[in-house]
Amino acid sequence: MATMPVSESASATVTSADCSLQTLSRGERLLNAREVAAKLGVSERFVRDHTTRRLPRIPGVRLGKLIRYRSCDVDLFMAELRTQAPSHRSSHRV
Repeated sequence: MATMPVSESASATVTSADCSLQTLSRGERLLNAREVAAKLGVSERFVRDHTTRRLPRIPGVRLGKLIRYRSCDVDLFMAELRTQAPSHRSSHRV
């Protein structure tokens, strides 16, 4: 059975559930907040804030008191940012 290349539009339709299955099947290691921050070029605080209380959310995996991240969830987070409309319109017109 041949595998077909995934186009950019098809990859945008990958869900977090698909991501979970991919991570399990590939045996990928989970990332910590420091590694996610380095991947995104942001602070660890940004990662933690967007995991627990700010929108848009970065999906995390809770392991007891620890929170870890799937690499594909972080990629999905970035893809969603590219496609989102602005959250609000300015009431100030120029």
